[in-house]
Amino acid sequence: MSKKRRILWDRLIILVLTFLLLVGLFIFGINKAVDYFGSKDNQNQNNNNPSKDPDPIKTNENVKLSLEDYKVYIDDTDSLGFNFIIADVKFEADQPISFDLSNLQTSEKIYLNNVSKYINELQEKSYNVKNLGIETSIKSDKNIYTTKLFIPYTTKSSSIRVSNLLDAKWLEFDLTKNNNNITSLKFNTDQEIVVGNTDIRVSKSYISNMMMHNGEEYNASALNVYTFNIYVENVEENIMITDAKFVRNNGGDTLQCLSSEYSSIKAENCIGKKLVKGENGALFFEDSGKEEVDFDGFLMLMFSNSNEWVKIPTVLE
Repeated sequence: MSKKRRILWDRLIILVLTFLLLVGLFIFGINKAVDYFGSKDNQNQNNNNPSKDPDPIKTNENVKLSLEDYKVYIDDTDSLGFNFIIADVKFEADQPISFDLSNLQTSEKIYLNNVSKYINELQEKSYNVKNLGIETSIKSDKNIYTTKLFIPYTTKSSSIRVSNLLDAKWLEFDLTKNNNNITSLKFNTDQEIVVGNTDIRVSKSYISNMMMHNGEEYNASALNVYTFNIYVENVEENIMITDAKFVRNNGGDTLQCLSSEYSSIKAENCIGKKLVKGENGALFFEDSGKEEVDFDGFLMLMFSNSNEWVKIPTVLE
């Protein structure tokens, strides 16, 4: 190859490489702009939304963590496959607090910025988690900020640690203390109903997924089967609940209770059956046309010794 041709060839290669470099820088700049403005648009939606993992935020230097209090929630239904802690944690710094939860990791290698799947499963199974005050974005204009963190775990050990990866310090939780059953988070009317000498209590209302019809089990996860547990504290002889309705406040929808042919795998249907002191039962209401769980309304019961409906508020607080 002649010297002149070689020079032309080298110049061509340089031009091609320069062009590819400029194209690469242009694409990189567009992607950064999209990421920046996209994160700005979604920032308010992600803050304090426990059902979605938060976007990363810049962590202040030298943020110190201390444990104020905590509760351990145990899965007494054996349906979740995990337990969890709700911890009151204090964040302190010499400037306004900003802390990314990706810096916190449990001894089971779970990062606390990546727990939405656990919270979503609780919500899908009708556990009332919205009142727990869980926060997923730790950002405050104050130098001291205390908030509640959601910490899932599966270990059978008596303790668990949450490490701060920034300073190698940790918070330790004794899992044998402060224990609560997860079912305590079920919607709870906790209403006592007295009709004559009959005294029953309605409590622990939830959505049933596994149902029975004439003794045959079926999966009702595609439906909303509202279940109200009934406990009989005292009862007159041969008293029954002859009819029941669930009426929503929103739109006034009325659901008729399922007949005695239906039950769940954990609770017997008490409609049309003689109430027995000290025994539990349940009332079931199927709503196949509504995607969201909505317990806001009231339960209406008709007893065999009365001609009037008994109205029980069922409001999520």
